[in-house]
Amino acid sequence: MRILCQIGLIVLVYLTSGVSFASASSDAKNFGQLPKIHDAAISPDGNRLAAFVNVGGEYKLGVFAIQSGSNQPIVAPLSKGVKPQWIRWANDDVVLASIWQSQKVQGTPISTGHIYTLDVNQKKGSILIEPNNRRTTGSRLEKTSFFRQFNNHVIDMLPNDPDHILMSFSDENVVAPDVQKVNVRTGNYSMLRRGRETIQSWYTDLRGEIRIGQGLKDSSRENWTLLIRDANSEDWNSYDKYPGLEPDESIFGFTSDPNELIVGRYNGKDTRGLYIYDLGQKKITRKLFHNDDYDVSGIVKSSDGSEIVGARYVSDNDETELFGTRESALENIRQNYPGYAVDYIDSNKDYSKVVLKISSPSDPGGIFVATPANGQVSLITANYPGLTPDQLGSVQSVRYKARDGKKIPAFVTLPRKVDESGGLDKVPFIVLPHGGPYARDSKRFDYLAQYFATRGFAVLQMNFRGSIGYGKEFEEAGRDNWVLMQEDVEDGTRWLFEKGYADPSRTCIAGWSYGGYAALIGKIKNPELYACTISIAGVTDLQDLINDMKKYRFGKLTARGFLKGFDSKDDVKENSPVKRADEMSGPILMVHGTLDNSVHFDQFRRMKSALKKSDAKVTAIEFKDEDHYLSNQENRVELFDALDEFLESSVGVSEFAN
Repeated sequence: MRILCQIGLIVLVYLTSGVSFASASSDAKNFGQLPKIHDAAISPDGNRLAAFVNVGGEYKLGVFAIQSGSNQPIVAPLSKGVKPQWIRWANDDVVLASIWQSQKVQGTPISTGHIYTLDVNQKKGSILIEPNNRRTTGSRLEKTSFFRQFNNHVIDMLPNDPDHILMSFSDENVVAPDVQKVNVRTGNYSMLRRGRETIQSWYTDLRGEIRIGQGLKDSSRENWTLLIRDANSEDWNSYDKYPGLEPDESIFGFTSDPNELIVGRYNGKDTRGLYIYDLGQKKITRKLFHNDDYDVSGIVKSSDGSEIVGARYVSDNDETELFGTRESALENIRQNYPGYAVDYIDSNKDYSKVVLKISSPSDPGGIFVATPANGQVSLITANYPGLTPDQLGSVQSVRYKARDGKKIPAFVTLPRKVDESGGLDKVPFIVLPHGGPYARDSKRFDYLAQYFATRGFAVLQMNFRGSIGYGKEFEEAGRDNWVLMQEDVEDGTRWLFEKGYADPSRTCIAGWSYGGYAALIGKIKNPELYACTISIAGVTDLQDLINDMKKYRFGKLTARGFLKGFDSKDDVKENSPVKRADEMSGPILMVHGTLDNSVHFDQFRRMKSALKKSDAKVTAIEFKDEDHYLSNQENRVELFDALDEFLESSVGVSEFAN
């Protein structure tokens, strides 16, 4: 399998300026372009930056010196169909780049993952772990008897051992990944811990030692395994030796004390926080972090990986809270960019240089390198060079009441001309529910919402019940009732009309994935609410979605209980757009990729066919060999060109368009 092409040269623009960028237009192609950089990492010595860089619409693995002009950058172009995932430096000379691609195996679309390792001094690269071969400690390669789908699962980067990382894969049983110690230069590896079919996740402590194994049996019922090794023992024990621990425990890692396991707990509250379970004392000993309004989403490690220094959660924005009296140079930098999100991406070993993403809801921003000691911040590149704040809309946080009185958090993006007029009266609107469905929107730059705003449409994005991060009750209410999620979207639209904000004759519904489903079923159930419908990679048949889930490992378990709130199979049909396609009316745009492994392409194909019996005016676009995310820039540009044409023909050109 050819993953990367021959290494060559690339010139990457290096700028030193503030957040504002050069003037640009709101042409559709500027929204269709992929971000200029997809993940970046700085070498431990702080001398080089590695990044997936968008050059001419295709991502390439680029490495260049931090100081402009000191060395020619090098690049390894990705082969056709290969997409970027993440980048890390194993040491000052070796870059690890995780990549993935969509393909079909026995007619079923899947994604496969690999790690490409690049020695920047020798300008040589190769796939670290081949999917079909076993690489021994010598030079001999042995064929395996199976195809290994995931060859990029890193357990620990081992910061104190720069020549090795810990990975999870097996040469003998694809469903029982072993813990392997892998040499990042040669790809040779040795097994440290044999896997089990019931364990999918291995956890190390901050010393890099394997301490936890956790997973499920592949069946239609939850049957968890949790194995634990004490700090100074080679013996592994079942979780029942540790009172108070559950086999499905939410594990976040360890503190610098190898006895202190960090677990996620509600502890009598509606939101989830971080707590310390001491494996020596065999009990919860203290609270590490708990926010009363939002679920914790992760932990923050120090730059050398030796201690836990903070926690992350999402309110309207991504938030980081540092523990104790720790002073953060990052916090000082944030104070210089009010209204902007300053996101940590990476740092060198001594924290003298930090890679940041700085952006706002109305500014796509860019990737920067900061020097915390003096607060200097230098722009590497803008994420969307064709988009600037002066053309994009403002974003406001709102809450509206659902029919049962529950407050639903949401965001409204206002076109620039609407914002400048100071009024929101009978404006064209796009109702844009998120995908997932168990995900959420936040107050960040959203290229799709901002595209609609430049076309003169205000945009409502709601975090309907079922969205994550707002506590257990809010999330489970939607998970237990798909119809409730639909109703929360509908109630948001009616709120716009009741307030007089939206023009009912020019309000459309749009969405991606589950959002595409919500758009289709919303138009079918309430045709009077929406003047047009846009579904991108949308679900159309709920039962078929369940059947497709079962084609993958753990699919039976995932499918069990996935659809809730329906009393019978007839109810499932009643809420499947393809079963009610003859009721669809008005203009509809549907877009789908043929290699979508989240929502299979046949959902699009059958909906397109069923719509022939309706009065709808259908525009259907299929992209060959495309994934769920429309990762091919050429296809994404075509999508936005199609959106331009569709909106103009459906509801006309808005007087608030740029």
